[in-house]
Amino acid sequence: MRTNNNNINNFRWWSCDHRYLLIVAALTFIYIQMRLFATQSQHADRLAAAIDAENHCTGQMRSLIDQISLQQGRITALESQYFFLSFVG
Repeated sequence: MRTNNNNINNFRWWSCDHRYLLIVAALTFIYIQMRLFATQSQHADRLAAAIDAENHCTGQMRSLIDQISLQQGRITALESQYFFLSFVG
């Protein structure tokens, strides 16, 4: 009869120990999830900043291309005037 009582006490000790392990595991899981969320938020912020910088750079490049096209148009017009005046004069 003594061994039965001892087995029951051992079972109670293990079941109590499992509860504590589950609590520790749950807290660890929650901590890891919070860290992952913070890391993902930082990466999302960095990605958004990189996209904004890329859009700004693309806009500047398009502006420069437009300016070059305008200057090329002016050069072409001046060349046409020069050749026309050289033939006429």
